[in-house]
Amino acid sequence: MIDLNLTKLSVLHRAAVAYATDNVAEIARKAEELYPSGAYPFALSDDYPLPLHLFSPRLSAMLSRNDTDAGAIWKLITARENIIRMLAATEIERTAAESLGRQLEESYPPQSDPSMIKRKQMIGYMIKVVMECFGHMVYTGRMQVSTTRGDQIENRRSNYFTTASRYAPLSDRDARELSKQIEDPAIKESFKAITKLVLSGKTAYHRQYDVYGLTYWDTILQGRQS
Repeated sequence: MIDLNLTKLSVLHRAAVAYATDNVAEIARKAEELYPSGAYPFALSDDYPLPLHLFSPRLSAMLSRNDTDAGAIWKLITARENIIRMLAATEIERTAAESLGRQLEESYPPQSDPSMIKRKQMIGYMIKVVMECFGHMVYTGRMQVSTTRGDQIENRRSNYFTTASRYAPLSDRDARELSKQIEDPAIKESFKAITKLVLSGKTAYHRQYDVYGLTYWDTILQGRQS
């Protein structure tokens, strides 16, 4: 089951507090530093225009330092196709992380990665933030990742992760239960507005990612010919 505690959220509650108290100057500065073109990923709406993921101090620091290749890994995790993979894995009650295992194993072979443990922890947290941005929270603790061992990588599922967290979508009722834990009226209203956007799939980034959209063959063909 989902632990409906505000402290388990990485960005939604922090964003609500920052917007309600007009304390977004540092987030805006960080956004300008990381995205100088002004095209901000994970922006909620015109009313909430800053990148939602940067409201996590931990992730913001990772991306600023680019520690352990953080920028490249964040870019890989937030690719549209990989977000679709993580959401699809979650729908069949598997861990989001295992859907990225093959790519990560090929990019960062565990046997030759001196930062493997630190990197895996970073990846796990990044996935948590992405899943929260798409209205999910951790459903269980660590879950065993099923693998078939063997030397031939093409004949097995990735062993990059042995355990990972499984996620589940938040419901409107879950969001109401979380909002009850907020005493300040302005912050509560901000939280309700933000979670409504996220859970309804009406954020700017939901429209941009279009994770449930379909791409038909003729569209693919046209793209290749252009």
